[in-house]
Amino acid sequence: MEDILFLLIGILLIGVFTVLGGVWSGKKRFLGADQQAVVLKYFPFHASLPPQERERFERVTGRFLQDKEWQGAGIEIKEEMKVMISACAAQLLHGFDERITLTHFDRIIVFPDAFHGHRKDRYHQGEVNPRAGVIKISWAHFLQGYTLSGDAHNVGLHEMAHALWFEDFIPNREDGFLDLTLLQDWKILGDQEMAAIRAGKPSLLRNYAATNQEEFFAVAVEYFFERSVAFKAELPELYAVLSGLLKQDPLASRA
Repeated sequence: MEDILFLLIGILLIGVFTVLGGVWSGKKRFLGADQQAVVLKYFPFHASLPPQERERFERVTGRFLQDKEWQGAGIEIKEEMKVMISACAAQLLHGFDERITLTHFDRIIVFPDAFHGHRKDRYHQGEVNPRAGVIKISWAHFLQGYTLSGDAHNVGLHEMAHALWFEDFIPNREDGFLDLTLLQDWKILGDQEMAAIRAGKPSLLRNYAATNQEEFFAVAVEYFFERSVAFKAELPELYAVLSGLLKQDPLASRA
């Protein structure tokens, strides 16, 4: 009887230390089996990472999901939506300290399709409002971005890039994470490429990139992840600087 009692106590202690060890080491899994299945299904970026970095990606996804207030506007928010949008953010944030979750933007509003922006002037597929700390996304267009990967049209990455751009200079515990020298280089190269696009010269980036620096960055992020080979071949300086800013290189992870 005593042997059985000691065995049960031993099993219990192993379980406790396993859980505590996961918490202390920072390797606690933040995604359940169903949530992990969503990531595996829709995010080849996750599959391209080494096993240890996949765990990190899942932790960032889980933190982003848990840190945000999720709101549906004419649509029911399902767990799969939250996981996919969070994994999209984790993809962009992968090179940074994993505690960064775009803190300022604490509310995610999901619409079933294109919606009127806060100025009511036209329909939007996505919108970032730094004053309100809100990221708005059309679910139909978000899904399209991951279903038709490779066309450099990804609403999720585009809006998360806007949020990242704003987060960098909004005073909070996450500001100032973009390298200032690289950011200056980026703005110089961006101005040059935008001028070329406006002049009608051929460019890999679509014309919308020439709207302003914010849109240029967001569009470039789409190409960085979805048309990496062409981006590096045609705009090598921009690619190198963006890789430095985001502290990651999609082509290196595929090697």
